[in-house]
Amino acid sequence: MKHSPITVTTGLKVRDEYVKQAHEYAKAIGGTYVQRNRHSLAKMQETYGDPLLVVSERVKLHIGENEFFFHPSMANTRIKRLKSGENDIVIEYTEARAGDVILDCTLGLGSDSIVFAHVVGETGRVIGVEASPVIAYIVQRGLQEFTVDVQAVNVAMRRVEVVAADHLDYMRTLPDNSVDIVYFDPMFRHTVLKSQSMEPMRVLGDDRPILLEAIGEAKRVARRRIVMKERWYSTEFARLGFQRLRKSSGSTNYGVIDLEENRI
Repeated sequence: MKHSPITVTTGLKVRDEYVKQAHEYAKAIGGTYVQRNRHSLAKMQETYGDPLLVVSERVKLHIGENEFFFHPSMANTRIKRLKSGENDIVIEYTEARAGDVILDCTLGLGSDSIVFAHVVGETGRVIGVEASPVIAYIVQRGLQEFTVDVQAVNVAMRRVEVVAADHLDYMRTLPDNSVDIVYFDPMFRHTVLKSQSMEPMRVLGDDRPILLEAIGEAKRVARRRIVMKERWYSTEFARLGFQRLRKSSGSTNYGVIDLEENRI
């Protein structure tokens, strides 16, 4: 996994609150704050290199021509659909329910974790683990500060707990049978279509394959099931011991390790 030094600055419109936030970000991610001095984004990148984190009305991480920023993505639409009684494939395959404790080992932008938080409700708990400290901090701040027009989504975002750590290292700290569901979505490692949000994740994110040791730890800490999302043709299901479910629509599929079934 690559770790690049981060330069932090403000937008062209400099406000005291943005300067304060920029210093907070720089301290949290181990970056360096520099004054914008009305330089263009291209000039800042030429002078300080990539990645460049810009704090303004929205916090954006720039790498080349691509930018990464927090937004709830499809979680907004998915929660709306759940509230109207429609099915959600991730909830169906994880069998998440109210009161569950869910460990999302590949947080990324947090879309799945937001939906999990909506489903488990105030009696449940969702922990999202992200290996990149930069991505983790941007998403953590976004989950607490971003607002949409659906209150249920805002409530769910505030409930997600973000941990900046390697998921294997984090699971080693957990007691046996301490969560209900462990979830893996390493999909961004294989994304074919380029997007502004995914390109920075390729640079800063964790592109290592999931280790068998991590699945062993997941079996130890999970009470009910482990679920992994992958390409429908992926050999990872077989390598890691997942039962591949029926082929879902599109290019993805889900694998399950049912711990309750295995304990019978």
